[in-house]
Amino acid sequence: MVSPGTPDHFGAIPRVDLTMLLSEARVWEQTGYVIEARAAYDRVIAAAMQQRDSPVLAEALRRRAVLVHQAGDSVAAEDGLQQSYAVARLAGDGLRAAEALNALGGLRIETGQLDRAQAVLEEAATLAEDAAALVARVAQNLGVIATIRGDRPSAALYYRRALVAYESLGDAHGKALAHHNLGMLAADGERWSEADSHFAACLGVARAAGDAHLEALCRVNRAEVQLAQGEVTAARAGVETARWIVDMTGKRSDLADIERVLALCDRAEGKLDQAESRLQQARTLAAQLGAPLTAAEAAHELGRLYQAMNRSGEARQYLELALRGYTELGAENDAARARADLATLEGGLGHRSPARR
Repeated sequence: MVSPGTPDHFGAIPRVDLTMLLSEARVWEQTGYVIEARAAYDRVIAAAMQQRDSPVLAEALRRRAVLVHQAGDSVAAEDGLQQSYAVARLAGDGLRAAEALNALGGLRIETGQLDRAQAVLEEAATLAEDAAALVARVAQNLGVIATIRGDRPSAALYYRRALVAYESLGDAHGKALAHHNLGMLAADGERWSEADSHFAACLGVARAAGDAHLEALCRVNRAEVQLAQGEVTAARAGVETARWIVDMTGKRSDLADIERVLALCDRAEGKLDQAESRLQQARTLAAQLGAPLTAAEAAHELGRLYQAMNRSGEARQYLELALRGYTELGAENDAARARADLATLEGGLGHRSPARR
């Protein structure tokens, strides 16, 4: 029996070094071992709750939520980010609250909730006004929203602002992110050489830093530029490497885009039936992963593919589906392209071909 006033050494839980635990979890994450990283963050979360360390708890919740999203569960990821934000706000930690909001904004962009994303990103910018690196990351995400909405001048301003900030901070990884987004913007404007230059800059840093997720993302988007320039072999090699990275790391959030771009490679090589199968798979994956923009893009490419196969009924069906998806997301440039493809289809029809079942 323990006497009153005597410490219960046998029942006490020993304190652990939370900084070391968090560092170990980040190493697992950065090297692409997703399962191990999530388990490591679970240990950090449990220990931080036991030791009532709000800063570590908020960071671990946020980083684990990002991994959960990359594994394809955006609902659970949003819940984790909301928990991270709540812990930070309760502790009066504005910086970590802003970190959670920035990650939440990025998640909502990917799930097509642009207005809700912008709202949390603007709050993050206010909370992080004295943290230059975080302000730059928030600017990146606001630039992505502007890009999707077709506001290229605003997007370019956000991305350039972020690039300048990262350069002044000596943040090579941040510069890689900025180059990636500038590459996306250049590709959207069909400035292929400029886009490829930005993607090459991003890829070099991502590989050097061991950022598997950024490397895969960069390879997929660069492949589309290479296809536009007729470099089919290079494009396929890049996107196949991206798929290998995703398979190795378990970060499923890019799978739908990978299937879509592989389909574009198939089409360029005349493998139309294989391209069709891949695009349908891309739509299924996009639905499972909560990626409505990728779903609309896959539908758009199916419409174009069916038009090339003289299956005009199906071409119209998928082009209209893509147009609805783009319109709901506020993706004005993409919607305009879908309308143009529909107009071309209607203008070239002498008769309507039946849809093949």
